[in-house]
Amino acid sequence: MSALTGRNSAQIALLWIVVLISALAVAYASHVCRQKYDQLTALEREKNQLQVAYGKYLLEQSAWGSLQRIETMAKEGLDMHSPQPQEIIMVKR
Repeated sequence: MSALTGRNSAQIALLWIVVLISALAVAYASHVCRQKYDQLTALEREKNQLQVAYGKYLLEQSAWGSLQRIETMAKEGLDMHSPQPQEIIMVKR
């Protein structure tokens, strides 16, 4: 009977060790999950900031490339003007 009791004690000790290892694995997995979620949140925040910046750059690009702005810069900066009808020369092939 004492051999059986010793065997049961060893099995119980082994089961306790397995339960302890399992608990540590759950705690570690939970920790890793929290870290990954924090990374995901930071990346989503960065994505939103980049989308806002992209929208601003698109707006800026459309403002810099507008025909009205180009015409104004040509008139003021380069002293250009639209030709008069008598200044237009038709070229034929």
